[in-house]
Amino acid sequence: MSLFSVLHVWRSAFALALSASVVSAWAQPLTLAEALRLAEKRAPSVSAAEAAARGARETAVSAGQLPDPVLRAGLDNVPVTGPDQFSLDRDFMTMRRIGVMQEYVSSAKRNARQERGEREARRFTAEAQMSLTDVRTEVAAAWYDRYFAQKALGPQQGLVDEVAVQRRAIQGQMAGGKASAADALMLDVLLAQSRDRVTTARRQDQVAAVKLARWLGEDASRPLAGDGEIPNQDAALTLPEHDVHTIAHLRVLASELDVAEAAVQVAEEERTPNWTWEVAYQQRGPSYSNMVSVGVSVPLPIARSERQDRDLAARLAQRDQARDQLEDARRRHTAEFNAMRLEWQALRERERDLEATLLPVVRQRTEALLAGYSSGQVSLLNVLEARRAEVDARVQVLDLERDAARLWAKLRYTYLDSAGAKP
Repeated sequence: MSLFSVLHVWRSAFALALSASVVSAWAQPLTLAEALRLAEKRAPSVSAAEAAARGARETAVSAGQLPDPVLRAGLDNVPVTGPDQFSLDRDFMTMRRIGVMQEYVSSAKRNARQERGEREARRFTAEAQMSLTDVRTEVAAAWYDRYFAQKALGPQQGLVDEVAVQRRAIQGQMAGGKASAADALMLDVLLAQSRDRVTTARRQDQVAAVKLARWLGEDASRPLAGDGEIPNQDAALTLPEHDVHTIAHLRVLASELDVAEAAVQVAEEERTPNWTWEVAYQQRGPSYSNMVSVGVSVPLPIARSERQDRDLAARLAQRDQARDQLEDARRRHTAEFNAMRLEWQALRERERDLEATLLPVVRQRTEALLAGYSSGQVSLLNVLEARRAEVDARVQVLDLERDAARLWAKLRYTYLDSAGAKP
């Protein structure tokens, strides 16, 4: 074997091994826990809120400082007519001036502004936690949609394969006079309906994968795994113990109320005006003495009732608005939580009832008809209709399980885990 041939074999083997490792890595099943971890790392809404919180903290520190002093320089009383025109040292009133002016803001006012900024930062932190909660809920719901769509696809595709085999077999039976054209048409109807259900399941899988791709990118196309991610009946025991008032959505509204209360404090401090002091040094001609000037400027709030008091009234109204919105949201979330908890328990109960009553009956019916078909007492169409009913019953149970899982995702990530969410 030539050297070229050997290199070619080695290169082909290496490429085959590399492609196999890539396929193996890509074929790693995607569990719900991993999907949540990937989504949390890639959620731009969470990082955006965290960036806003950092910015608010920086602004809070800045708000607690005094304004920068102002350097002032100028010329005073420069003659523009007469023999001393534009002279800077012959007229005794002409002065070159340099000074510093500082606006004084009381420590109470600066502390109030800084406190408002810090509360803004806490509000953005709460929004980051709320965004994390929303991401978890949406990812879990999409993961469940895809998981159960794939799970329902198996029995539906199996029915299509069974009907397709029997449809091909009936052609020979029609030639021998053992089957009629009506039997073939009935199989065609059953086959078309079964294929439509398969198409629907695949579309649901694709739609769910597209939703997951928003958070996971290409990982959304990986096969799913993780039966342990499906909630069981024991999870219901934790629901009544939950305190709805600690969820992330309500913490955002509570932080907005804190910001509104801080804004009220700032408005109250703003009713007292800032005063400004100034020190200036004036230099005159060599024949005259130099001078120092000191001054204080104090604004006169002659229309306090029309300006500062109205600003304070506006902040008080905004605080009342934030308080009422928080109370309304608390009531709404309490009602939603209780309603969803009852609905989830009802879905689980319906699922258990159908598994205990409907599935065994349709399975026994199929077995009985299959035995009758073997003895020549039942037609093949009756057996296939029974198989379709069995598949439909199984899909019905899977739909209930999917709805319960999606509802559990909202209960868990919006309410149960929301109190401890860490962005």
